[in-house]
Amino acid sequence: MGWAGVVRLWGRNKSEAGRSAPPPSETEELLKRAVRMIEAGRHDEAVRMIDLVLEANPHSAGAMGIKAEMAVELDDLKEATQWFDRALRADPGNVDYMVSKAAVLGMRGKYKEAVKTCDKALRIDPGNGSALGEKGVALNGMRKPDEALQCYEKVLAADPGNTAIILNKGVALMMKCMYDEGIACCDRVLSDDPRNVSALFNKAAALGNLGRREEMLRGLEDVMSVGGDSAKGRVEEILSWADATEDERRSVMGGGRPGAGGRRGRKRRRGRA
Repeated sequence: MGWAGVVRLWGRNKSEAGRSAPPPSETEELLKRAVRMIEAGRHDEAVRMIDLVLEANPHSAGAMGIKAEMAVELDDLKEATQWFDRALRADPGNVDYMVSKAAVLGMRGKYKEAVKTCDKALRIDPGNGSALGEKGVALNGMRKPDEALQCYEKVLAADPGNTAIILNKGVALMMKCMYDEGIACCDRVLSDDPRNVSALFNKAAALGNLGRREEMLRGLEDVMSVGGDSAKGRVEEILSWADATEDERRSVMGGGRPGAGGRRGRKRRRGRA
């Protein structure tokens, strides 16, 4: 159905039955098309289609949920929270929306609200791995690593290869100054994905805390090699914390010391072994 067809559909509905919604199958198809438009980068068209759905059915939780996700992509986290709240008023038991809302609250630093939202989701679905994972992230943010670890272990019991959870478990362990255990989590991820920037960065930070300066610097070179400009800010923070010399700073930010490429290769081979 083209845009003209969509307009005719809504015009018919409004003229024949006020602002009545189209059949659920038609609404679902329109929302699927809106998602495909978003994936194709046609955001303006997607917004217009979603707005048409909401015009005919102001209580369409699906349309509100898509609006929320689009706001997240635009980094408008406050608006995203508002759209998730509206979606949940329309569909109060939707665990997926609760988890997504919790993630946004965590990004906004509203960790207590995020935990409450996850707990609400877990009362409906006690084994929901996404809710447990988001709760763990929020608890990390609240500096409660022991409680966060309990969440992560529950997820890993059912999904032992969950990369995001393994990395977040490592962060919680490092908060407890259990740096070797945190490094083990990073290595576990790097054994499958040697170019995982988060794992490389977290490992380098842990090595610095252990006083293993040369290994930390080589790790930061790896981060820059893989992450490029997007990693500069985080690497600079570690270098400042470590009181790096100008030579160390230049070698790391410049992409590596003489011979560093060979050392990185050896380290990665050990990680895969």
